[in-house]
Amino acid sequence: MKIAAINLRIGRRLAPFVIICLLFLGSVLPASANDDVHVVKPGETLSQIAESYGTTVEELRALNNLGNVDFVWYGQRLIVQAAGTAPLPRQSEITPAIAYYQVQPGDTLSEIADFYGIGLAHLVELNQISPAQRLYIGQTLAVPAKDVETSRRVAAINNWPVHVVQAGEHVGTIAALYGISVDALVQGNALANPSLIVPGQRLGIPPVGAVDSAAASTETKKSLYHQHTTFPTDTERWIDVDLSEQRVVAYEGTTEVRAFIISSGLPDTPTVTGTFRIWAKIAAQDMYGGNRASGDYYYLPGVPWVQYFYEDYAFHGTTWHANFGRPASHGCINMSPEEAAWLFEWAGPVADGTSWSTSDADNVGTLVVVHQ
Repeated sequence: MKIAAINLRIGRRLAPFVIICLLFLGSVLPASANDDVHVVKPGETLSQIAESYGTTVEELRALNNLGNVDFVWYGQRLIVQAAGTAPLPRQSEITPAIAYYQVQPGDTLSEIADFYGIGLAHLVELNQISPAQRLYIGQTLAVPAKDVETSRRVAAINNWPVHVVQAGEHVGTIAALYGISVDALVQGNALANPSLIVPGQRLGIPPVGAVDSAAASTETKKSLYHQHTTFPTDTERWIDVDLSEQRVVAYEGTTEVRAFIISSGLPDTPTVTGTFRIWAKIAAQDMYGGNRASGDYYYLPGVPWVQYFYEDYAFHGTTWHANFGRPASHGCINMSPEEAAWLFEWAGPVADGTSWSTSDADNVGTLVVVHQ
């Protein structure tokens, strides 16, 4: 998965070619947290995880609100023990923050390891690959992330109060909690991508007035992403879906209205690319698919804010994971429920929110452009 840009070879590579997706796999748990968390490793299944912790698949589903989902993905954080029970052993109390780097022409494992300040053996172990493996262009490698550690150091240097990010929180809710602006929180913690704060991350809380933000912070955020020079329309509303950046932007003509970090399709179930229009939408819908025999069956009741833009590909709210910023779906565009609700109301066709709404000549669906 891919999101914030990094320039691996200065002067030779431009930011759009180097993409990272920040995914915090774990940190020092807050003192108030009693739940044990397991970070899914490559190849693990829900039943294997349940067996290793002496519990059942049904218990794991209940603890993690998984419904009838039978699959898990690398990096997913699962609660494996109900609060208040005896602690289970874990390999480490601290799991490093992880980002994902997309391999570029000419890259070698040694160069990538050197850039991120780790040994070749560490990089190989992190990705469960052979040091002799040949890299291919576009391959995704797990690497140490920098944003989480940056915010932690900022708090320590300034001796600011620390807020430990909880599930479901975002910079807006945290800033409001402490009575400061979002820009102050973002700039104060040097957050390269404020949409990707993650549970367990420690943010410094600057005193009111300590950070004079706005323009510089906004410009920094925008500079990380691809900037359009041509547009499909100058007047109507349209939605840009950038799969390489795992980002959706709502536009009014040439003006950016709002941007979201999303999760698109996994490599085996990619999101379709092309130019489309939203053709149908509904406020909530049960979804199911996959195959029990192959272990990828899922049943998801009441999926919120569903907007179909091509056949059964849709934007929709997602409650069963919060790993936005990297592919995680069966082809749909996963969004937080709040952001999916905003897009549902903003985009056409106009819906009454109680039944299916479909596009026609009098109620046109919003233009959608999906690209790498």
